[in-house]
Amino acid sequence: MPLISIQQLADDVRIGLWQMTEKPAELYAQHPYLQPFAAEIDTRYKSEARKQEFLCVRALLHAMCPHETPVISHEPDGKPVLSNGWQLSISHTKGYAVLILSEHRTVGIDIEYMSDRVNRIAPKYIRPDECAPAVTDKLLNWSAKETAYKYYSEDNLQYFDMRVTAQQAFLHVENLKRSAVLKVLYRVEPDYVLTYAYEELP
Repeated sequence: MPLISIQQLADDVRIGLWQMTEKPAELYAQHPYLQPFAAEIDTRYKSEARKQEFLCVRALLHAMCPHETPVISHEPDGKPVLSNGWQLSISHTKGYAVLILSEHRTVGIDIEYMSDRVNRIAPKYIRPDECAPAVTDKLLNWSAKETAYKYYSEDNLQYFDMRVTAQQAFLHVENLKRSAVLKVLYRVEPDYVLTYAYEELP
């Protein structure tokens, strides 16, 4: 069951989650619309894992936009863009890929697999004025900052340019470069933490 969910978050905002269990050969067989990508990814990637990520992201996009699937390309800074002009953010981690799409709103998303690896690197991304005592807190801090980095892509934020504070049901990420605050929603599951944000329209 690779496709976990597609959820409507707002009138023009959708989030999709895909469990990456299939090998590239299986993905081609199960999803014929992926076959035109074969030559491209065989040239671009040697790693089977990178090929799997590429294909699962396209399969998820197709599931989210089945009638007319847009093409993903990338700006010079690496930001993904869609051929239909919609806003897009992509993330993947061990075993999962996620997308968030919006026709009009700025979006950002990140997923991180559940692990205590963050304990070793926490001082590199958690500010002294932030509180993240448990492993899950540290993962959420990291993931929320990755989401904010994508949301404010033009600012080229570094970890210490952002300050995370926990609210009752979401996180606030302060962009200290522009004195702005981003509301970041999150999920904590046994295998991963997921954070995402979308522009709140007036």
